[in-house]
Amino acid sequence: MRALAILLDIKSLQRIIHERASRIFIAGLIFTASGVGLAILLDFFDISTKSALPGAS
Repeated sequence: MRALAILLDIKSLQRIIHERASRIFIAGLIFTASGVGLAILLDFFDISTKSALPGAS
């Protein structure tokens, strides 16, 4: 949220401020994507350990 607020500010037209805000935004995007990917992977492993058919092993 902070990076987005900085990017929307008029001061972000300055190159240094824009580059800093962009780095913060990309880092947040990477952390979020990693968290979502990890959650999906853990759900996949949880579902794969449970049998789809009752009584089948």
